[in-house]
Amino acid sequence: MTDDELDQRVRAAVLSEQIDTARLEHSIRARIRRPRAPRRAFVAAAGVVLAAAGGLAAYRTFFRPQVPLICVAAAQDHQREIVNGEPRPWLSDISAIQSLAEKQGVPASAVTALGTTGYRLERARLCFLKKQIFLHLVYTKNNAEYSVYLRRPSGLFNDSVRGEETLAYFETSRVTAVFASHGADALAFARAGARVL
Repeated sequence: MTDDELDQRVRAAVLSEQIDTARLEHSIRARIRRPRAPRRAFVAAAGVVLAAAGGLAAYRTFFRPQVPLICVAAAQDHQREIVNGEPRPWLSDISAIQSLAEKQGVPASAVTALGTTGYRLERARLCFLKKQIFLHLVYTKNNAEYSVYLRRPSGLFNDSVRGEETLAYFETSRVTAVFASHGADALAFARAGARVL
């Protein structure tokens, strides 16, 4: 017998056998129709996550103190002018900066007092935040840049330092101050600034 003849006989024998697949088919169809518990568990877990996220959003909206809009504007200005480096005319001469501060009702001594905290004054300019003029000072420390926005006291904030790591603010009898940074500790600078201002 040749290999081809053997192949034909084996094929004929296999095809002639009747295989009962009814039980297998019934089992598969039953599994398809039956609702699966893991899907319910997934839906329940998703509901818990959404409820927690909603609770967090409600907490932030109703109980957490809101950042004043002037501070939000300062953070946006810092992002544009310092982080993104949009070109602006800056003063770097300390006497010119102090003169500019005095013209805006900010004591010139405030500019130099901030320099005693371990931060180095680099440059300054006038800046509009929410239609108010601020003296925008840029200080550096450990290769990080910090924006400090000063103006005469305006009743915007109280005298305690508030904020978070990249944005802080306070007001003294001499100045209103907003501190902003990008990835650096502006809150620490603001606390040091509050002691000298």
